[in-house]
Amino acid sequence: MADNDLIASLAAAVDDFLRSAYDAETRRRVLSSADDRSSLVPALAELGTFAVAVGEEHGGLGLPLSALAPIFIQYGRHLLAGPMLENSLLPGAVYDHVSEEGRKLLSDAVENGSVLACLDPAVTDHWSGRLGSVTSVDGRLHGKFEAVRFGGEAMAILVVAERDGRPELYLIEPTAPGVRIEAVGSADPAVNFGRFTLDGVEGISVGDAATAPEVLARVRRWSRVLIACELSGIATRCVELAVEYAQQREQFGRVIGSFQAIKHMLADMHTDAVALHNFCEAVAGELDQLPDFEADLSAAALKAHAARVAVTVCEGAIQVHGGIGFTAEADVHWYYKRALALRAWYGDSEELEEQVGALVLDESTARTVERV
Repeated sequence: MADNDLIASLAAAVDDFLRSAYDAETRRRVLSSADDRSSLVPALAELGTFAVAVGEEHGGLGLPLSALAPIFIQYGRHLLAGPMLENSLLPGAVYDHVSEEGRKLLSDAVENGSVLACLDPAVTDHWSGRLGSVTSVDGRLHGKFEAVRFGGEAMAILVVAERDGRPELYLIEPTAPGVRIEAVGSADPAVNFGRFTLDGVEGISVGDAATAPEVLARVRRWSRVLIACELSGIATRCVELAVEYAQQREQFGRVIGSFQAIKHMLADMHTDAVALHNFCEAVAGELDQLPDFEADLSAAALKAHAARVAVTVCEGAIQVHGGIGFTAEADVHWYYKRALALRAWYGDSEELEEQVGALVLDESTARTVERV
């Protein structure tokens, strides 16, 4: 089977599984309860979704990270809770750069569904001063970080630390000496957060001084792309929900979908959602073949656009639904909360537009210097 056919089959399998195991009643229960947000992780591990980008020599499918893009669109469509980003991306991105001890931790997540987490200060620039940071001193980690997705449930955490102005990567276990974790409240209905305090924690190195920055840059790029894909799935599903409601709800003896204003709104929402879907496919398909500058630029531009479009489409869907759209009984309410949470993770539109501008200016300056 060709890679493209296999990727399409995997996405379809995820869609079929979630239709049966994650129906509307189950979804609302999971989103309403912090205790249930990782409940489907073992089943998805059994399905093989976390092995997609792990090399065949390590027991995975050996597909490129771009194969995760259509799967994350399905995650968005079904509003799936859980550490899907961490469990899907981290094994594929860092497996080749860790020792046998580290690989055992990652393999447990891939095969059995143990939860992975990532402590990365780059999840935001605007709020970085409030979130905290981690430093590496002689290979031991010190610092505090306020918000690690699924940090309280993780069996292994990828920690981004700084040493003499350069990034270092480590895998740590929550039971390691010097690790303290506290639960933190979450406004994201699909995610639990943990506050980490590290006091002289010894971790497992990921890469070395030469390779760690490259590995980290790839993790951050793909985090933005896969979050954008999830937002694309959210936008697509909200268009479908709005159309379904507009065909049922009546006002003045007519279904509201027959009103010109509603037609125009739905048409705009559909256009935005389809364009975002196509943008996701284009960026994911070429990201790993681009030079670093272009890859960083594409990932940032995609995430900035996805953050804006998904929220706008969700707001349009709520407007079509009227007052009921703001209630917990309406699915669009949950999609909107999720879109708002994902909008900020690894940069909202404003933050990423600033980064895109800085990247373009830096590249332009570098080319000018080369010509001189």
